[in-house]
Amino acid sequence: MRIYGHRGYDAKYPENTVLSFKKAFEVGADGIELDVRTTKDGKLIIFHDDDLKRIFGIERGFDEVTFDELREYDFNGEKIPMYEEVLDIVPDNRQVIVEIKDRKAAGRAVCEILKRNMEGRVIFSSFDHELIKDLMKQFPEQNFAFLLGEEQKDFNTQKLLEELILHKPHSVHIPKDAFDIFGETQVRDFLKFLKDEGIEIFLWNTNDVDFVKRHEDLIDAVIVDEVEKFVKAFKS
Repeated sequence: MRIYGHRGYDAKYPENTVLSFKKAFEVGADGIELDVRTTKDGKLIIFHDDDLKRIFGIERGFDEVTFDELREYDFNGEKIPMYEEVLDIVPDNRQVIVEIKDRKAAGRAVCEILKRNMEGRVIFSSFDHELIKDLMKQFPEQNFAFLLGEEQKDFNTQKLLEELILHKPHSVHIPKDAFDIFGETQVRDFLKFLKDEGIEIFLWNTNDVDFVKRHEDLIDAVIVDEVEKFVKAFKS
């Protein structure tokens, strides 16, 4: 079971900051998950939301602010980092999941990994499956994932399976909520099919160790807030 820190170790430290990522590695995470997007002046930064309201209480979107303006704000003492800053602190034996938050960031985010010879240690994911398909054609040697979330609540499972078989991403990242929405039997059948096709399964949006252990036979990795708890449960 591989363990990735969701936005770093965000159960204890400010999400998507250099501090949060460093702490995830320090407590034994196999990797980190982060969100990349662009600023008004085209800088690649690490931030989840498409505006500053939740974190800073400011009604501005990222298409309205430059990177220098963003550096004026801090999140519990931590600054919003550039993509390159975070890549600089990733140990050679650790991995990264890069969730692409806007299309303008996509190609450049991949190229930065190629420049650093980090291929094989990075998975690029997105809820925008058309974007992922385009990137798979452009960068066929890289690892890409279909990220499933709220917008898939009413998805046609058969249609999604056909699409996954056709495009064969490295992995599918499925939320724990899917088990509540569709029921364990249907979700497990879905995951078994993917596993048989050689597609890895990443579970996100859970901090329930017992739940993960119950489905450990079908899960390759988890993306969690409570990093230390999962490291102790699965790596002790």
